[in-house]
Amino acid sequence: MSITGFPLLSAESLKIQRGEGNDAKLILNGSCAFAVERSDFIYLAGASGVGKSTLLWALARLLPLKAGVLRWGGIRHTEVAVARWRAELALLPQKPVIMPGTVADNLLYPLHRFCIQKERLSERHESLPDSGVLQKELRSVGLYDIPLEREAASLSGGQQARLALVRLLLTKPKLVLADEPMAGVDEVAVDLVFSRLLRFCEEGGAVIFTSHVHGERVSGAQIVLDGNAGLQLIAPSQGRCPCVYTYFLTQSSQSTTESHRVIQANENLCETLCSSVSLC
Repeated sequence: MSITGFPLLSAESLKIQRGEGNDAKLILNGSCAFAVERSDFIYLAGASGVGKSTLLWALARLLPLKAGVLRWGGIRHTEVAVARWRAELALLPQKPVIMPGTVADNLLYPLHRFCIQKERLSERHESLPDSGVLQKELRSVGLYDIPLEREAASLSGGQQARLALVRLLLTKPKLVLADEPMAGVDEVAVDLVFSRLLRFCEEGGAVIFTSHVHGERVSGAQIVLDGNAGLQLIAPSQGRCPCVYTYFLTQSSQSTTESHRVIQANENLCETLCSSVSLC
């Protein structure tokens, strides 16, 4: 539980659909609920096409809910301005968005251009980060010796992905929704990206991320979600705290009654393993 008495993010009875008409696909049918606490590092996994990206976009309010409620610090999503929501809960899309201009231009773009980011800087009594801070953040994800005046478009795909991650972190969100943040990144840099995201969590943030090839790096407790909103808790590997979660979206089905029974059966296990039960 957060210090305010509410989870960072909670979802209740979400119904999420991708597409319309004959092409519509139901991702969540409205019977599941979960919450995300500060410092949670959550792996959202599943087969290609099952709806991982769709869920992240819906959580970021870039896709409308068919039904259900999201809460940010206990406040309903309908009572939080969309710009504020997306600033606090930031989506890193699978394909990095690179703006025309230099590396520095890209890093500072949201802080320069978006009113909500200027407001948040003022609320924190902070100024724009200087070149030393920018270079330090670039090095933290393995972008060594990248001049700030270099054209961002000249970077490789993997370098652009890391540039986009640094740009997002510079806006200081509280929750990062990272869709394939390691895509196109070499193995050495993958370790650095993981370390940077984990440090963000250690500093009080939270992360939900997807990855087709790096899920084995997370061995915490698992939450299994199916296409019909079934929910099952699986205990973490020995020695790991269930504050690190794994979500699996699968095509299997499970009744709501059975799901609730599994949740109830595992609450005591969560309390035994960890002092907080974030997602039960």
